[in-house]
Amino acid sequence: MEQLALTMRDLINLESLHTQVLAGANGLGRQVLWAHSCELEDPARWLGPHELLMTVGHCVPDMPEEQRVFIAKLEEAGLAGVALGDHPSLPAIHQELRDEADRRSFPVLLASSSTPFAAIGRTVAAATATSQTMEVIKLSKLYQLSTYARDDPVRMMDGLQELFRAGLKVVDVQTGLEIVEGSPSEAVPTSVRQRSYTLPGSADIALLVSEHPGEEISSFLLIHLLQVVEVALSQILPSIRLNSERSAKILASILEGHLPDGFESFLHPSHASSGFQIVAVSSEHGERVNRAIAIGGLPVLAAPGRGSHLILLSEQTRDDIRHLLGRLEVRAGVSSTYIDLRDAQVAANEAQKVLGSGGTKQWMDFSGVTVSLLTRSRKEASAIVEQVLGGLAGKDPKSSALRETLFAYLANDRRWNETASALGIHRQTLFYRLGRIKEITGRDVASTADLSAFWLAFQAWPSYAAGRK
Repeated sequence: MEQLALTMRDLINLESLHTQVLAGANGLGRQVLWAHSCELEDPARWLGPHELLMTVGHCVPDMPEEQRVFIAKLEEAGLAGVALGDHPSLPAIHQELRDEADRRSFPVLLASSSTPFAAIGRTVAAATATSQTMEVIKLSKLYQLSTYARDDPVRMMDGLQELFRAGLKVVDVQTGLEIVEGSPSEAVPTSVRQRSYTLPGSADIALLVSEHPGEEISSFLLIHLLQVVEVALSQILPSIRLNSERSAKILASILEGHLPDGFESFLHPSHASSGFQIVAVSSEHGERVNRAIAIGGLPVLAAPGRGSHLILLSEQTRDDIRHLLGRLEVRAGVSSTYIDLRDAQVAANEAQKVLGSGGTKQWMDFSGVTVSLLTRSRKEASAIVEQVLGGLAGKDPKSSALRETLFAYLANDRRWNETASALGIHRQTLFYRLGRIKEITGRDVASTADLSAFWLAFQAWPSYAAGRK
């Protein structure tokens, strides 16, 4: 903000006020906009940037370490300084308080017992009358910029940054992601301390303000700034929530085998037919991940799955999701690539299997031969299974037991001992079952051609089984 008319040094130099410096002399250049007497506990909560705290000591703690923290809080709140009244209620001032004030260049004054706080307050008010007029002008410009809140919040933030010569960024506390922020400019400081203010009606949304030293936004303007930003967010947040809810419904429908109207708009400009994957993350992170996706406006679908949270994405958005989950520190299991959305449940099973594999990497891709390399759709998978397995594709207990035996034999690379052990049966029982499989299907595991056909059916089975649930 523009140069204010009064500094802490000016208060010291006015002999009529009878004040002296106890500590923090290097900060006497701090500007004073207002002076306020406060004896409440934690006065930093009630005062703000460029304001002078006046106290006879009721709010000053007694212990050395508590006095150090007291000064730290006042300085971090942006106060101009503190004037201590020379009064019996003032506790002994410890060296810890003086050292902290010196370290932070935070002025601590001692006002004579003959100096009424009202005299200091009137001095500050009279000296800053011109500055207060400037504040009113800024307030008018602030509300002019608020007209962009509905249609162009970024433009509004850019204007506010120029007005206050400060960086402004609205952040979602739950995810740490920026919801809206001003564009980089010369007026925005890049290497100063950042202050965080919770929006009045949104405990999970904060406004981060980066300010030039000595040019902090005053408490008067800050109250109005927070209100204007909250109005802008009231236009953005409902849209974020609505998109998140619609995304979840669409993906749930796709996983059930239905393709609802308008689903492609969520993946635009990409198309699932050009290749898609399913990403699985732990259910405990589902809400946070969904919120982050909606805030980022990423063209993906996300919804709770069975035992995990699922994200359907096109290959073009893979890197964006990987970066987002890395930023959120969320582990992910990733399916192979599919081109038919009717195989979404198969892809989800792959992703969940990878996530539950016990791997420690943040991003874990599915490895191995995938159905997508063998069958282009669930229809093809069904054709392969029914043609190769025949009666073994049935749901009756005998068919299921023989099919389980065949699949275990293939999964164990035709090793008899490992297969029998995995199934909990004797080698002779395994020999008998393989014989029955040959009788029912007309295919022999000893034949290379028949073995290849069995392997194709084994790989296609998850897609086929998902389709007949």
